Amino acid sequence: MKYVVSDGATLSFPDGTKFELKQGIHNGSDFPAHVKKHWAFEAYARPLDDSDLEKEKNTEGLSSRLAELEKENTDLKAKVTEHEKTIADQVTEITDLKAKVAPEGGNSADTDKTDITGGKGEKNDKKQQAAN
Repeated sequence: MKYVVSDGATLSFPDGTKFELKQGIHNGSDFPAHVKKHWAFEAYARPLDDSDLEKEKNTEGLSSRLAELEKENTDLKAKVTEHEKTIADQVTEITDLKAKVAPEGGNSADTDKTDITGGKGEKNDKKQQAAN
């Protein structure tokens, strides 16, 4: 059986000997029988069953996973910041290029529109015939 010691303590015995309990999880074999029988032992050491040990392992696993995710999140935030800067630079470049093209070709508002009417400015009036 394993025991969890919540706070460190020193147990004193009638023969003058002392036994120090250290905080943490310990095997039952770490404590001699006379220590386990000491009146204050249960106040500092609590027995752990398998479900408690499993919870402890899961908590440790989740803590390490959380640290990994925090690092990944920081890295992704840095990439987003870098991409935002790239996008801002490209928007500035596009604006500059539009300004250069505008005096040569006319109105700059026309440069970012595509002619979807077929080139003559008129709509295509042909309709498909329904299949019989």
